[in-house]
This record gives sequence, C-alpha cells and structure tokens, in this order.
Amino acid sequence: MPLFYVDTSALVKRYHVELGSDQVDRLFADPAASLVTANLAITELTSALDRKCQDGALTREGLTQILAVAAQDLLAEFWLLELDRAHIRRSQHLILQHHLRTLDALHLAVILSIKELHPVLVSADARLFQAADREGIEFFNPETFRPA
Repeated sequence: MPLFYVDTSALVKRYHVELGSDQVDRLFADPAASLVTANLAITELTSALDRKCQDGALTREGLTQILAVAAQDLLAEFWLLELDRAHIRRSQHLILQHHLRTLDALHLAVILSIKELHPVLVSADARLFQAADREGIEFFNPETFRPA
C-alpha cells in the first residue's frame, strides 16, 4: 500500500482549484493510498487559505467552509504526525545542508523520521524536491504529472 506524505503546497490544491488539483483529488480518491502529513500542515494550510481570502480569491464564508471540510478530511483521511524535538533538531541541519525554508525543513524532517516506510512526498515545491531527492525520498509533483 503506497504511503504519500502530502505537504501543504499539495494540500491546498485539494481545497482551492489550481494547477495540480485534479492529481491531488485522484490521490484522495485512491482507496489503496495511505495519506500522512505533519500536524503543522493544519496551521500552514489555514495561513495559505487565509492569504487567498485576503487576495480576493476566496470569500470569508468560503474560507470558513473550506477549513471545516479540511479539518474533517485531515482527521478522517490522514495519519497526522506530531512534531517533536528530534524533528526540530533535524530541521536545523536540513536548513543548513539544503538551504530550505523553515516549514519545508520541518516537513522534510518528519518525512525522514518515517523513511523506512518509503513515503512518497507529494508537493509542488521544487527546492523541497531537490532536498528530498538528495535524502533518498521519492517525490511526486501534482502540477507536472500527466497520466499516460
């Protein structure tokens, strides 16, 4: 059974239609897929969607509805991993090694903590892909994937 680590750049595509949303929807619909993310994705998703609201791409009512659905999905569909001190320490190393942004380093630290389960990173972040690849993590970009 494939295990997919969905970062926030991909998670947003589930709740706001944009390039790659169709691929993320397919992933959610796949009964064989196991989905995992870090609990920090909840806060990060809220921030990303709030920015879309501030930019006029979402209404406040739409934002409230989307956040309710997202919370339900995350509780029902995801294995949520809690950040701990080891993730924070490892993220510092990952920042210095790969020059990642803070939250990307935290996501990668969490992914690496379950590396033995062979997770596939689902993300639309090129810098995170490069770091994940160097760390031996397979990745999938819903923005560029085109089914055969």
